[in-house]
This record gives sequence, C-alpha cells and structure tokens, in this order.
Amino acid sequence: MKLRLVYAAFLLVALAACGSENSSEGNAVAAPAPEVIDEQALTADCDRCHGKDGATSINSAPFLAGQHRPYLIAAIREYVVGARLHKSMRDSVVALTDAERLSVAEHYTKLDTPWKGVEKAKPASAGRIDKRAVAAGKRIVRQCTSCHGGKGISTRPGVPNLAGLQPDYFKRSLRTYLSGERVGADIMKNFKYSLSKRDIDNLAAYFASLKPGKAALATQGSVKRGRKSAADCVSCHGANGNSINPDIPSLAGQDGRYLNIAMQHYRDGERKNAMMKKAVAGFSDQKIANLAAYYSRQKPASPATGESGKPGVFDPLGDGARLAASCDGCHGKNGNGGQGGVPRLTGLAPGYLFAAIQAYKTGERKNETMQMFTRTLSDVAIEKVSLFYATQEPTENKQPGKDDALAGEKISAACAGCHGEKGISTDPKVPSLAGQDAAYLMSAIREYASGKRHYEAMTDAVKGLDNQATGDVATWYASLNGTRPEVRLPESPASWVVKCDRCHGPAGYSEQPDKPIITGQVESYLVKSLIAYRDGTRKHSMMNAMLGEISLSEITALAAHYARQSRPEKKAGKGAAGQ
Repeated sequence: MKLRLVYAAFLLVALAACGSENSSEGNAVAAPAPEVIDEQALTADCDRCHGKDGATSINSAPFLAGQHRPYLIAAIREYVVGARLHKSMRDSVVALTDAERLSVAEHYTKLDTPWKGVEKAKPASAGRIDKRAVAAGKRIVRQCTSCHGGKGISTRPGVPNLAGLQPDYFKRSLRTYLSGERVGADIMKNFKYSLSKRDIDNLAAYFASLKPGKAALATQGSVKRGRKSAADCVSCHGANGNSINPDIPSLAGQDGRYLNIAMQHYRDGERKNAMMKKAVAGFSDQKIANLAAYYSRQKPASPATGESGKPGVFDPLGDGARLAASCDGCHGKNGNGGQGGVPRLTGLAPGYLFAAIQAYKTGERKNETMQMFTRTLSDVAIEKVSLFYATQEPTENKQPGKDDALAGEKISAACAGCHGEKGISTDPKVPSLAGQDAAYLMSAIREYASGKRHYEAMTDAVKGLDNQATGDVATWYASLNGTRPEVRLPESPASWVVKCDRCHGPAGYSEQPDKPIITGQVESYLVKSLIAYRDGTRKHSMMNAMLGEISLSEITALAAHYARQSRPEKKAGKGAAGQ
C-alpha cells in the first residue's frame, strides 16, 4: 500500500512538471535580453587620449591597439579599485559594467595600428623658443643686420655675434643697452622707443634659432696662454666657452675685440655684475686679450643641454661630471671645497643632494646664484650631478673652523641621532657633516635657528645654541674626515632589458596575455609607469620589488630602448590577441 502511494505521488509530480512545461509554451516568459552595447559611443571618451586608431597618444597616454585583452581588462579594473592612480581614467571607467569593460578591451585588441613610441627629440631650448616668435623676429631683424651680420655672425670688430645666443641672456642684455645701463654702444639707445617688450622676445627667439658660428675677425693675444686662464671660466661659461646655462652667454667663436672690451668694462666697473667683476678683478690688459683670443677661436656648439654624452652611450657619471664642471667655481674641483661659506658636496648621499638641488631650483631654498644655475636642469640632470658628487672621494678639509673643536664634540652628541657618529650619516636623506666647511655649517645652523630654513626638527635642535656653541660644533665637524657614501651605480640598459624580457618577451613583445606588450610603446608613458612602480604608487609586487632602487637615468634609457623596438609581422589569427 505504501509503495502504491509513493508511486502515485511520483506520477502527480511528473504530470505537474509536464503541465508546467507545456503551459510555458503557451505563455512564454521572455528571457533577459542581451545587453546592447554601442561600441562607438563607449570608446568616444577613450578616443580623446588614445585615438580612434588606438595608437595616437595625447598627454603621454599609452598605445592600446593590438594589446592583449586580458591585460586591458585587468588594467581597467585596477583604475576602478585604485591600484592605478589616474583620476581621468577612473572617472571614465568606474561606471562601466563588466560587459562594457570587456567590449572596450575587445575594441582595442582588434585594432592593428602599428606603434611608434619614440617621441621627437626636443631642442635644448624647448620651452624657450617659440616658432611663431622666431618668425616674428625674422620680420623685424633687418634693423640689426647692418652691425650683427645677416645670420647673426658679426662682420664688424667690437660687435658681438648673436646667432645661437641664449635667449634669456639676450633679452636681459638688450634691455640694459636700451636703458643706458650698459655703456659703449650708444647706437643701441636709438632703438629704445622702437622695440617693444614683445619685439625683444621675438628677436631673442630668432637669434637663438640660428646656427652659431665663428666671427671671421682676427684678434690680438695668445690663444695658448688664454687657454690656461680659461680654466677659471669653465664653471660659468662651459667647456670651451659653450654655456649650458640660459642666463650665461656662450663665448665660443665670439668676436674677440668685443670680448676684450666687455671684460675690461667688467674689471673697471663700467658693467655691473658682481660675479664677473670678481672673476676678472686684477686682470691685466694682456691677460684679458689672451682670454679673448682663446674664446674667439673656439668652435661654437648648437645649444648644449648639459646631458651631452655621445648619442646612444649610457654614461650617467660622465654626464654628471660634465654638468658638475659648472659648479667648480664655488664648490671646488669634484665638490671638495672652494669658496669659504660654500658647502662641500663630496661625502653627501645622492638622495640628499637631489633633494637639496631641487629645493634651490624651486626657490624653496633661497639663493639667487644657485637658482640661476639649477632652474633649467631636468630631474635626470640633477640626478646625474648628485650621483657624480656622491661617488667622489672626500679630501682633507683645507678650511677648518677657528673655534673650540673639543667643546663642539660634546655639543655634537645631540646631533648624532640623525647625522651619525662623527658626522657620518646612515640615512640617505640626512646629510653627513664630517669634513663640511665650517663657515657654511655656522650659516646653516643660524638659518635653521631663525626659521629662514624651514625644518622643524632642526629648528628645535639648534635654537638654543649661542654664537660660541654654533662656532664650536661647526669647527668640530669641519675637523673630521668625510667618507664616500655607499652608492648604487646605475646598470646599463642592456642589463635591464635581460630582466624585462623574461616577462615581456623578446624586445618587449609579450605573448603572455596577462603581460602588456611594450614594444614601440609611448616613451613618456613608459617613463611615467616605471616611476610609478618604483615609487609604489602603482601596485604590483614583482614590479615594485624589481624597480625599488632604479634611477631616473636607467628609467629614461630603458623607456627609450623599448619605444624604439619594432613589433614583428602580425601572424595569422593574431587579431584575437590574448583570447
């Protein structure tokens, strides 16, 4: 009986199921319609930066055409969750559904536009010379050519070359002539009312755009003797008179008689420039003539950038040495001390030097001379200079202090916690004080105590020191021997490429769908990405660990390498990259 009841119940359930299935045919419930996606509208936001072809970059946006789909999907998700920080990107993708994100990724994966990530090299004067200003200057330059030559190369003795002249220096000089502040060229006053500020800017741009050359006029004086004297001028006017500073003129190939007269005017106080007056003070007429003869015969170079190693050669230390030559006048050879009251740079860690130079460049640290010499340096150039000084061997301090070193030793006990035992810091962000110039240390301590330099910990540490204690502790540190810090030297691009190709494939053409293709990628995008991985603002455990100590020099060289690589011929079926 129980079996029959169970069987009957089973039949009822089965019949009910059949009835339900049959009735659904008559009263069908519509299945959810697939999401309709307008791909063109969906990618309109993306096209603004990445281009309709997926290989047009605006504001260093990466190329996406033909990139692996899984990688693109993962990248979009990282912007959404904040693993990658980019407000515009997050705003563009945060509201997309999973299906829309997939559609965007597939859209770019299917494109096959070739990548050419090498960006056109900018001239050294980029940001200072405008093409429209050059054209405008050319229209009004005729009034200058009768004296300064048709191409800015002087044909009249005593008249300077203007071709290739630093525009900032040109503008400042011309204004001093027009105002009468400079003497010796009365004809220049005739242009006082005919040249507007814009005209001066345009003329500066025009002459800066011209190729520099030698004045063809003979100059009296000994070139050989002038070369010896020129060693003291390198720090400002550059090697062989080719300046890398927009505020300081190049002298190479300049008219010798003009140089002769100009130096005499500086020496005699007729031209007002404290640095130049000090540089040529006491020079005889013959010594000036020799210097003028030497510089007039040097070959002028089209504007030097200061990063002037041989093209394609990776030599950060060599580049740093060339740049640092401009610092020798104040900081001494290899940074081992020059003028009293000026800091010695050897024995300082590159991280500290980098931060200090940046502070002078931005004006956070107030020093007009330092700002003039640093304001045009790129971050890469600052890093190279810092690395150069950090690798130099400190020599004995020739300018020890005059106060009580033993008393200073007792005071220094309170400084050891940050600056290290005997002034040797173990923190790359805190300067070593051993062997530092005593007068500079005294000045720095007073600036911290008064608040002129802003660093709370230092202000608290030194505000109780009187003049005697300040002199004593400065004398103690100046009496010690500095040591060269431990420095990681940059690896060659070839060494880095071996590491990167392990994941990204030969020449950066990854076949792994979760690894991005970087062959021919936008150079500036690669630089930004590598910096973000190094600094940890872009999260990826392997990339963060590998790039934790990479330098800007290595980053820029590595980015340039991959940007110059060519992608292989597209294989059959590659349209579904990363499927």
